[in-house]
Amino acid sequence: MQSGFTLIEVMLVVLLMGFVAGYALFTADSSAPQNKLKRGAQKFAALTELTLDKAVLSGRDYGVAFDEKQYHFVELVEQRWQAAEDPLLKEQSLTDIDMSLEVEGFAWLPDLDSFASSDIFSERDIDREQDEAEKPHVPQLLILSSGELTPFILKFAIAQHLHDGLTQRQQAYQIEINGNSLGLVELKVLDEH
Repeated sequence: MQSGFTLIEVMLVVLLMGFVAGYALFTADSSAPQNKLKRGAQKFAALTELTLDKAVLSGRDYGVAFDEKQYHFVELVEQRWQAAEDPLLKEQSLTDIDMSLEVEGFAWLPDLDSFASSDIFSERDIDREQDEAEKPHVPQLLILSSGELTPFILKFAIAQHLHDGLTQRQQAYQIEINGNSLGLVELKVLDEH
């Protein structure tokens, strides 16, 4: 009599191991939305601090321009805002993240027109075409070469469309990023349960 396993027995064991591994991965990854939120907030804070250092060292003014589902860093070049050239500061998507921004105590609403650089540089000739091209790059947060930062509170939350498969605690999970005029940026986890 030969001892050993048949092909069917080996396949059955592999299949069962696959189910167990899949279940373990699914349960271990149940906090994935919170991890994604935390990584997104940490990335924003790190990029803001990097840009602040860059502004001070280069003597140039930068900013952060927000859209409902993304943000990107901008720089002031010849009295006009344009996307920052540094590839690290490129457009960052906020997929699966709901964002709310408060600038100097006022809630930012994406549908409101922001100020244009024409409002700041009144001695510059008005060029409607360039003003229109500049609009998506007009920042809500300023990062100045003096080391100052527009005071802000930015909150990241798990997107509403993902709430179906989440616990109440996960749904309430938020991360708040605070920046003050001295250029200090800090993160706080807001867990309401």
